[in-house]
Amino acid sequence: MTEKTELGEMTAAELSELFAAGKVSPVEAAKASLARVEAFNPNVNAFAYVVPEQALADAKQSEARWMRGEPLSPIDGAPTTIKELTPVKGIPWRRGSALGAKTPSDKEFLIMERLRAAGVTILGTTTSPEFGWKGVTHGPAFGNTLNPWRTDRASGGSSGGAAVAAALNMGVLHEGSDGAGSIRIPASFSGVFGIKPSYGWIPSDTPTTLFELAHRGPLARTVEDASLFMNATSGPTPKAMYGYCPTPVPDWREAVRSTSVKGLRIGYSRNLGYAEVQPDVAAAVERAAQRLADMGAIIEDVDPGFSNPQDALLVLWYAAEARTVELANPTEAQMAQMDPGLIRIYEKGLAYTARDYVAAEQVRADLKVTMAIFHERYDALMLPTMPVTAIEAGVDFPGGVEGKDWSDWSPFTYPFNMTGQPAVSVPCGFDAGGLPIGLQFVGPRYRDDLVLRLAAAYQAAYPEAVLSAPRIV
Repeated sequence: MTEKTELGEMTAAELSELFAAGKVSPVEAAKASLARVEAFNPNVNAFAYVVPEQALADAKQSEARWMRGEPLSPIDGAPTTIKELTPVKGIPWRRGSALGAKTPSDKEFLIMERLRAAGVTILGTTTSPEFGWKGVTHGPAFGNTLNPWRTDRASGGSSGGAAVAAALNMGVLHEGSDGAGSIRIPASFSGVFGIKPSYGWIPSDTPTTLFELAHRGPLARTVEDASLFMNATSGPTPKAMYGYCPTPVPDWREAVRSTSVKGLRIGYSRNLGYAEVQPDVAAAVERAAQRLADMGAIIEDVDPGFSNPQDALLVLWYAAEARTVELANPTEAQMAQMDPGLIRIYEKGLAYTARDYVAAEQVRADLKVTMAIFHERYDALMLPTMPVTAIEAGVDFPGGVEGKDWSDWSPFTYPFNMTGQPAVSVPCGFDAGGLPIGLQFVGPRYRDDLVLRLAAAYQAAYPEAVLSAPRIV
């Protein structure tokens, strides 16, 4: 089992068992992951920085802990990547922008502190669009991050590098962030599992212009691996600036060990009542609904009962991005190096008034109540993650038809950033062109165990829900 190729295909959970048994070393696992990065990354541009020397140093320390029988956690030594919007000591904090730092960071956020405390091996940082502003991962500073199933297609974003690294097993755990779909969009496009946890489980200890829209969470090949990441990173802290983390914190790995969905009541919405869905996507999600019914879940056709909150989302989003650009304080020459799309929404964001912002916040508040009432009847909402499969690489709008914003083609993700609910994307098939399709489950706030359980049960029952590593074409 220690052949390099086989080792590089393993999950975090499988590696943990091998480390515990002394059959594999974290150093071997790190070398296998780094070999995959070297082999695959030139074709997809998923990494901002790779730090092999640091990674092997981390892995050697982990190896010593496992040999003493004193691992820091089950993911001690797990090869891990961090989205470049999160600072990592020793790596320049690039943030997808030519304005990013050129020298190694000397600071880290709470999520990194917790991953360090769990003993993971950091391979490097993964790509993001500039300041994470859109649902695809490309920009003038650092080029395109490409879909590993078809490199003429987009990876999704803004956690595009993390999703592609997960799909190709360039590491086993991948940190991402999601302000309007930025974990679930690339998870759906790139064929991996991703979870946007309930806001608060993974606390934010740093200022963010997105406030409670901005969630952090994992992308991985399996639900079990994501649960291990969540066990390491969730929990209260006095440093939390926004949101609330209940106690006690569940053992998320226990939540995924049940493969039964019998009796769970699921509201199935085909399009939230306001969006068009690609036929291949609709068919795959319909098949998933029937499969869950066959597994014993109670499936009812229902829309949650809210109209498209896109306009309110864009007020909150554009105002946040305007402030982000202001804080970067670019010169005129630097602004010429920035993503033109980001500059456009920066200018729109500057024009919003305080009254506009308050009105958008009221839409968000009403939406939270609507979904809380929905969940009095239903354990979860099921719907497509995305209405389309991966769009063309290098564009913000598919088909060259410009609309309001990239959120035009991601209408099913951002409502649940506005509510703070847990939402996951799990693969459920392919379109006719061989591109992955994502199935989304949304649960009541703080009931992440329900969406993890549903996704894990689906993965256990149907092999395409854990897609094999793609062949880059």
